[in-house]
Amino acid sequence: MDNSNYKYLFFVTKPYSFSILKPIQDSITESNSGTVKWFAASSAVNFSSPGDQIKSNEAVRDYNPDVVLVPGNIVPHYWPGLKVQVFHGLDEEVKGFYNITGFFDLYCTTGPVMTENFLKIAKQKKHFLVKETGWPKLDPVYKNEWSFSNQKDQLIKQYKLSSELPVILYAPTFPPKYTSAPDLLDSINKLKNCNYNWIIKFHSLMDESIRKRYKKLESNNFCVVDELNILPFMAGSDIMITDTSSVAYEFLSFDRPLITYKAIARKYKGINIQHPSELSPAIERSLNDPNEFSQNRESCLQDIHPYFDGNSSNRVLKGIADILANGLQNDLKQKPQNFIRKYQIRKIIAKSQVL
Repeated sequence: MDNSNYKYLFFVTKPYSFSILKPIQDSITESNSGTVKWFAASSAVNFSSPGDQIKSNEAVRDYNPDVVLVPGNIVPHYWPGLKVQVFHGLDEEVKGFYNITGFFDLYCTTGPVMTENFLKIAKQKKHFLVKETGWPKLDPVYKNEWSFSNQKDQLIKQYKLSSELPVILYAPTFPPKYTSAPDLLDSINKLKNCNYNWIIKFHSLMDESIRKRYKKLESNNFCVVDELNILPFMAGSDIMITDTSSVAYEFLSFDRPLITYKAIARKYKGINIQHPSELSPAIERSLNDPNEFSQNRESCLQDIHPYFDGNSSNRVLKGIADILANGLQNDLKQKPQNFIRKYQIRKIIAKSQVL
């Protein structure tokens, strides 16, 4: 099959997934190497897709995609096409990351640590393939879509911040067990009138009561933003504060100071604090020596994402084309039945369809 005729379907179940797949769509469009349609389900169903959208199983069957790309763990098994997992983040250390759901034909890994682990599992299971590609979401970063000074100026202008003060981005995770948002609320409230600009960017699944508590703190140099794509905010920030969220690993690509609260893994990537009282000293330390952890950040990226050329999307597309051209998916063993998961997926799609 000529890869210029490939039909791609992008399946998303979370609002933040659009920015993960959009660079792949851009590469397909730029190279005129196929067509793209989107299917949004679950919590992403009410958000606009950055392209033509499909809204029913019947429409998927009519489109008959060659490839279904997914930045998540599930995909309708009954849809046609090669099922490709491109991951929702770089945090491969989290519990359950290497649980194989049995729905995917290809895992596009982001770096050598992830690749090594998936290859071991693939050798045992024999029902999926692995190709190391890098993570498409970061392509715009390495293509220098945002310059620090220009993006910082834009954020300051857009959110009416002070041009004289550094910008601090706070982006916590959402699970109650891991989020830093309740613990750091008082400390951030005390610091909001200090010599900093604050941008608060919550996960789309953050508890609404927590979101409201931070919204009450809004003032001249303190704002809570609702945009889905966090990268433009990272690009214009001097420092980022987070916890166990995978956005910590995305921010490493900008080589700027990172502060984590009770991080679980790779604690050396920045200043990891254990108590809210440590936040203020950590901020000042970061501003005084922004390059203190630069080598650590580089070392971490070599493990999880050693691709700085902005071509991860193209590597994903090439990996897919190689598999389809050689029929490698036909040599895979049969996947596990997974009756419960398959039933759950059918319910998700049924609720998301526009008939």
